[in-house]
Amino acid sequence: MFDAAPTMNDGFDRWRYSLPTRINSIMTVKIEAQIAAHADGLYDALRDERIYKFLDEAPPKSVEAVRERIERLLLGAPASSGEIWMNWTVTEADTVVGYTQATIQKDGTASLAYVLSPRVWGRSVAYAACVLTLADIKDRTSVVEIVADTEAHNTRSQALLERLGFRRTHAEGQDVFYKLTFE
Repeated sequence: MFDAAPTMNDGFDRWRYSLPTRINSIMTVKIEAQIAAHADGLYDALRDERIYKFLDEAPPKSVEAVRERIERLLLGAPASSGEIWMNWTVTEADTVVGYTQATIQKDGTASLAYVLSPRVWGRSVAYAACVLTLADIKDRTSVVEIVADTEAHNTRSQALLERLGFRRTHAEGQDVFYKLTFE
């Protein structure tokens, strides 16, 4: 559990926490290491077309397709890439609502991504899930900088990143890039 007293708009770098690596929750939002058993819930959470307005992929075709994707992710990044893949399933009130993920690089940087069901948009579920994800990354790795990007028209995602303490660095085409540095 968090031992923190943040204000609503504090960046993650101001959080003081004591977070066991296996118990990750804020209110009713939890993250846990993604496993194949999450496929049914993820399929249900991720098949809404609205999610894909700003993503370069389509909704999952089946539970089996989600399970196969998870199994590929569980194998980890190719050894030659030097990357570590971290993937979490997000639940809210014990219902699967999406996922967060990070790609850890050898140089101490990571990239953050998140995809959540429209059922929880606007309810701070993504914020809580990302805070938990960032805390787990900070707790379990030596990452010092995290980057994220979103499409220029995805104002919800931009607002989330800014609320988390990310700072906009630049834009390229339709993409806007952000960075968070751990203190």
